[in-house]
Amino acid sequence: MDPKQSVENHRALTPYKQAIARYVRASMALKNVRYNDLAGALAERGITVTPENLRSKVSKCMFSADLLVAIIDVLGVEDTAMPEILKQARETGK
Repeated sequence: MDPKQSVENHRALTPYKQAIARYVRASMALKNVRYNDLAGALAERGITVTPENLRSKVSKCMFSADLLVAIIDVLGVEDTAMPEILKQARETGK
């Protein structure tokens, strides 16, 4: 991929990244889940990640799709996650 395509992809994906980060943080706040709690619940599923690492991953929205799905599962927001993320991304990307 040439550098121009990479920059264009980054720009085009930014609304999605921002929407994911906002959604995860908002879901955690609504469920009163802190990063320590989230790390503990993930550990119960065999996923080891520190609270600090989670905070960094969420703030930068730099995590894998499988970790996102695990976070959605832990938070119990599977019914609303994708529609809300897409709605926010579409509104931001306009």
